[in-house]
Amino acid sequence: MPFGLWRPVGEPDWDAIVVGAGPAGSTTARLLGGRGHRVLLLDRAAFPRPKPCGDSINPGAVNELRELGLLDLIRGLPHAPIAGWRVRSERGHAFEAEFPCGTSGIGIDRSDFDAALVSEAVRAGSTLRCGVRVVDLLTTDGDVAGVRGADGEEIPARVVVGADGLRSVVVRKLGLIRRAPRLRKMALTAKVRGREGGGCLGELHLTPWGCVGIADVGRDTANVVAVMSAGAKMLGRGAETRFDLAVSSIPSLTGAIRVSRVLATGPFDWPTRGTTAPGALLVGDAAGYYDPFTGQGIYRALRGARLAAKAVDEALRGDADASFRRYEAAYRRSFAGSRRLQHLIEGVTSRPWLFGSAATAFQRWPILPNRLLEVTGDLAPASHLLSSSTCRH
Repeated sequence: MPFGLWRPVGEPDWDAIVVGAGPAGSTTARLLGGRGHRVLLLDRAAFPRPKPCGDSINPGAVNELRELGLLDLIRGLPHAPIAGWRVRSERGHAFEAEFPCGTSGIGIDRSDFDAALVSEAVRAGSTLRCGVRVVDLLTTDGDVAGVRGADGEEIPARVVVGADGLRSVVVRKLGLIRRAPRLRKMALTAKVRGREGGGCLGELHLTPWGCVGIADVGRDTANVVAVMSAGAKMLGRGAETRFDLAVSSIPSLTGAIRVSRVLATGPFDWPTRGTTAPGALLVGDAAGYYDPFTGQGIYRALRGARLAAKAVDEALRGDADASFRRYEAAYRRSFAGSRRLQHLIEGVTSRPWLFGSAATAFQRWPILPNRLLEVTGDLAPASHLLSSSTCRH
């Protein structure tokens, strides 16, 4: 019997409770369950469920799925390849770039993707409970020792993993929110049919109020995301009216028909003061987020889940403090560069004159957008943009 499975009398029934069954939570649960730990995976929703998202998995996340042994499963679901991105501003500045030869992303409906990952977590031995809304954490001598549901149920565990996304309850209860959002954006998403001339490229259209992203997801359907400032002055107050107005000027969507309801999410700018506390750690969007423009969320979820599962496994078998310190350092090291780049990209794309200059440079030196796509596709570190081969061009 693995060491992690033996418990003295009086120990909690669960080694780990994972709050949130999105990609970060379900993958963490799957890895821990596969290592012999007793894992309870909780979520407010039942699966499959609709999820507001860009529905794009970048090549780095594709590589993570391959490492996890899940790529064939995901490719067996309805999906579409994403070979690169075409970016255009309202002023006509534009460029396009493709991922390096032999790599591509995947456009897939998050309801299908998330449900598949949840099923794999259960297959690996985790217990799934849907319809559970966690409202508080249990503590013993200052250490997190479980969770409390909205109905008052208390569920003890040796470790709690907060994977409950933006506006995470676990983050709030741990007191790890660094500040309120400064970059106040909201996103409206819906599925459409009838997109014209997309091919294998996704589209990003910059507008005075934000941007519109488009990615095919299979079944002759495209996912459309309209990201806008929370204070954007647009006619209409309802989500559907705002969405329809936002996409009405996009050429490839002129004849498209919306085939789903409009979902809303945001704001996204939720920085945290850390990713661990005694008895708990954070992963995925709950561990801090900034801006969805670069489409790196799924990569961060999957890569973060691998780091989190390793840390929790080590904590359950030995020195929890040391394993959590290593996790904090590894998480920061893995994602700090991409987070700084996200801030830089947001600064450029939100200023039309600056984006125009960047687009002109990209058209003159094609290696620049290609390198940028390598980095935002999580195929190379942010430092790759400043490599000698890039600078020579």
